[in-house]
Amino acid sequence: MNSSSLPLRRSFARLLVLVALVTSHFLPAADAPRWNLLFITADDMNADSVGWMGCKLGTTPNLDAFAATAHKFVNNHVTVPICQPGRSAFMTGRVPHRNGALGFQPITPGTPTLTSVLKAAGYFTGVIDKHVHMKPDAEFNWDLKLGGSGKNPLLFGEHVAQCLKAAADVGKPFFLNANITDPHRPFYASQQLEAQKAKKNQKAGLRAGEGKITPFKQEDITVPSFLEDLPDVRREVAQYYSSVRRFDASFGEVMKSLRAAGREADTAIVFLSDHGMSFPFSKATVYRNGTWVPVLVRWPGMGQPQRREELVSSVDIVPTLLEVLKQPPLAGVDGRSWLPLLRGETQPGRDFVITHVNTVSSGKSFPQRCVRTKDFSYQFHAWPNGASHFRVEAMNGITFGALAKAGETDARIKSRVEQLTIGKPEQFFDLRTDPDERVNLIADAKHTAEIARLKKLLLAHMEKTADPQLETFRKVVK
Repeated sequence: MNSSSLPLRRSFARLLVLVALVTSHFLPAADAPRWNLLFITADDMNADSVGWMGCKLGTTPNLDAFAATAHKFVNNHVTVPICQPGRSAFMTGRVPHRNGALGFQPITPGTPTLTSVLKAAGYFTGVIDKHVHMKPDAEFNWDLKLGGSGKNPLLFGEHVAQCLKAAADVGKPFFLNANITDPHRPFYASQQLEAQKAKKNQKAGLRAGEGKITPFKQEDITVPSFLEDLPDVRREVAQYYSSVRRFDASFGEVMKSLRAAGREADTAIVFLSDHGMSFPFSKATVYRNGTWVPVLVRWPGMGQPQRREELVSSVDIVPTLLEVLKQPPLAGVDGRSWLPLLRGETQPGRDFVITHVNTVSSGKSFPQRCVRTKDFSYQFHAWPNGASHFRVEAMNGITFGALAKAGETDARIKSRVEQLTIGKPEQFFDLRTDPDERVNLIADAKHTAEIARLKKLLLAHMEKTADPQLETFRKVVK
């Protein structure tokens, strides 16, 4: 090599590097990853009915295996603990009176949903079961709707595979909302189920593909502490846990179909139950067991799984998922993304959460609001008037009847039944000593300051969101 040409060659090399740096500044960035989204729900499953939240019954081995790989938000509360308004809330990111679905009615036309936003972004949108509880069709514009498999694990897995193939056939990323309808009533092997089959002139026994689930025996289970350990209650709780076991079989089939399609590595997955179990003091109430629904979320390259203790809400799910999928944020939502928390940042207002009930499945209105912290809860009930009695679907079956019967001779249980059915306009509970919210301390002078603080938080929320119960609340708490 001629030594005199070496400086010239070095200058030329530096020029090439400079040109590359300058031109790269003006070239468009590579497209963000177009991950798929699999949104799985259970129907009426309590927070502590699963192994990863402390259940010792071995109910959910498939879900527990997934939980070990996912971020866990263990203090999430759904903003509405009822099927249709609850789904309307977590699919819009808006509280019920701001999305239009106070009860079993469609959301306000034109309200953006996770479905409509992702479809506009180029996703194939599919749903399995519960689509009747997401209306109107213009805002829940699914490309494929399947149903009838929510309590049939093998068929549910087949439906998942069908949706994934349909997305692959059109060459689009998918958003699949897979809604397992266990452990919703009627429970596995229950008298309520047999009565329903008789009414519909159906044969008893397993449907094809349902699979054999080993039912829990009464002596196998522990009755949740917010209920009374009576023989009939124990019998129905065992049936409920059997349905939880079948839910887990369905969850396992979902994951099996995802892996078989080769899509697990490029799919973001979120799981939650839509609200608590269908028993008194749970579903359709703002009591702790009605709204407490932990969330699991996982996406490619997310890093080490974290367990988060902040109080978060189901209206946070839409903004969180849109950020995970690198989609533009949605204006007008009431929730906030969880990604800053996962990055180690702090967010104001994560020490409390607010929940709502308005109209229930019967069409009756039983308005309730709750502001909840780690240690306390304040509830406002607009419906008690001395004449109305609270009644919801969760009081069907044998548990509530057993409580009412026992209350005829047991003053403590009678008081508990009246707490639910007759109610009080205001309730305050110290969750440190009373996590089941049995002892109303609203008149306890020791808690005056904390009660006032929680009322102020609830009032601010109701004013900010134009809550239809605002004026009633002002009259009660003045």
